[in-house]
Amino acid sequence: MPKIFVSQSKEIAKPVQEVFDKVRDMHGWAEWSPWMIADPECKVTNLDDGYEWDGEICGSGSMVAIGEEPGESIDFDLSFFKPFKSCAKVKMTFAESGEGTEVSWTMDSSLPFFLFWMKKSMEGFIGMDYDRGLNMLKDLMELGEIPSKLTFIGKEPFLGLKGVGFKKECLMDEIEEHMGTDFGKLREAFPDKPGFSSYSKWDVVKKKVSYSIGVEVDEVPAELPTGMEVIEIPACEVYSLTHTGPYRHLGNGWSAGMMHGRSKQFRHKWKIPPFELYEDENDDNPVVRICLPCK
Repeated sequence: MPKIFVSQSKEIAKPVQEVFDKVRDMHGWAEWSPWMIADPECKVTNLDDGYEWDGEICGSGSMVAIGEEPGESIDFDLSFFKPFKSCAKVKMTFAESGEGTEVSWTMDSSLPFFLFWMKKSMEGFIGMDYDRGLNMLKDLMELGEIPSKLTFIGKEPFLGLKGVGFKKECLMDEIEEHMGTDFGKLREAFPDKPGFSSYSKWDVVKKKVSYSIGVEVDEVPAELPTGMEVIEIPACEVYSLTHTGPYRHLGNGWSAGMMHGRSKQFRHKWKIPPFELYEDENDDNPVVRICLPCK
């Protein structure tokens, strides 16, 4: 069977023992889980040394600590019951770093032989999930809270929009820098227009993304600023949700939307790229509406 290995690390500005103790308390994992944020109705049952979960979006399974080196590492058995049965070995390690503690989260698993073609994409998606979870753990420990809130709206009509902006392709690691620069230029030219962005390609294997970022306008100017072009999103039905919180946690909203699609809350309409609308651009607590075109 095709083997899967995933590894993500994050630096947390807290002492090693404090971070170790937080992770070792498995009854608190739901608070920073990158999956349960997508399924607020998920039922969690505490075990002596772990927990079980059962939810419409998350499926069901269990996570149990099976060994540890105090202050250094914890080993877990991860079992999935639904939507299909599988198991994995998970490990978290803790080491002193310049700013506190470097936490590493790894997983060894395998896919059924008939899903061999999904190996690279599964490693990519799980890696992004681990990164989101570590980001939430970091904020929880450093700030005392996780500033990331999802509100699920469901299916609704979208009337379409016409705007002007930029179309770009870049590496995923560079998207925050590129989009920030592009949006800054848009705000200089159109300071009071509502912003939006859409994503025509999100390649987790090659780590590339193609995006459009723009502002909605009532009328397209006769002469567009250098590098800008007309961008349109057609009218369609969408499955939508909002994310409230810093942009560093916006992936929680996108991953939650995709999880809702996989659990058959809606059917994707892939001919129209998914998009987001910037409903409130408050620097400290922006609100973004994520829209997934659906059938």
